[in-house]
Amino acid sequence: MAAAATPIDPIVGILDAFDSHQIVAMCDGGHGCEQAYAFRASLIRDPRFPRIVNDIVVESGNSLYQEMMDRFVAGEDVPDIQLRQAWQNTTQPHDVWDRPVYEGLFHEVRNLNASLPKDRQIRVLLGDPPIDWSKINNAEDLSNAWGAVGDRDSCAAEIIQREVLDKHRRALVIYGGMHLLRKNLCWQAKDRPHGTQQFNPLATGVVSMLESQGTEVYSVWVPVLIDLATVQSEVSSWHRPSLAHIEGTQLGISSFRSYYPHPLFVRDGDGLVELYVDAALSPVMEKQFDAILYLGPPSELTWSQLSPGLSADPEYLKMRSTRLAWAGIPLSVDLEKPRQTPDVD
Repeated sequence: MAAAATPIDPIVGILDAFDSHQIVAMCDGGHGCEQAYAFRASLIRDPRFPRIVNDIVVESGNSLYQEMMDRFVAGEDVPDIQLRQAWQNTTQPHDVWDRPVYEGLFHEVRNLNASLPKDRQIRVLLGDPPIDWSKINNAEDLSNAWGAVGDRDSCAAEIIQREVLDKHRRALVIYGGMHLLRKNLCWQAKDRPHGTQQFNPLATGVVSMLESQGTEVYSVWVPVLIDLATVQSEVSSWHRPSLAHIEGTQLGISSFRSYYPHPLFVRDGDGLVELYVDAALSPVMEKQFDAILYLGPPSELTWSQLSPGLSADPEYLKMRSTRLAWAGIPLSVDLEKPRQTPDVD
């Protein structure tokens, strides 16, 4: 029987990982978990962080606006109406990046940089492809734009290679966990007659691409939608937050389905397909990630929501509903639930 995983201080564990890795990739915690954001903020505020890390790469920003973000985190004045384009105008038509925890990270880095000499300031790299919404007026335009900017994970990997690895820097990568898989999963499609099929909606992720090019990545999964104590009972007594290395442990040899029992929605023609991880055929957790960041059971976690002002803004609501319609995402998919927020490639 595998040994029980043991917890360590999460900030120490992640910063120590940079001793042997240029890239540490961390799941953002279900797109909106406030405790996951609080941990990221505490990590960035740790005085050791800017001595070790040079860059933070985020999924929640359009690389078209990189120059503007560089100016903002360096302390220059950038009007809010311009700055919000970086996270409102990504390839993703839904509202997930408009939740305060994502804008908050940019302000955290700006505040940190104000206390640092110029040569030690942290750079935020926007990882999403440079889609230009000012040139999109209908569904056909959007489809053509998606085709022109290419794969989202490939874009992030190219940015990391060019801006981090080639410059001999170190980066913390913050992405949705399914973009950080090392190996393909097998999926069961709901309501399809042929049972298990090898669906690969995330066939080549950021971590797998970087490692295929010779860069070893230390990766961290953040379980927020399952109670980790159901996988290893001792977890319920852990300090929160805690980090655990999982190779050769109960947490490591457990099925990925144990961590991801809920559906993933992916585009298939004109609609969405509801997929579930096949527990028997998919690689176990230690084949996908190196560590687990434990924040507590789901019942104790909270979720960032749109600000009341944004939720009541008719122009904003029109923009989002129009983009969702062009993308073919039905409003019946509840985008407020992180488990049902589909990535669109």
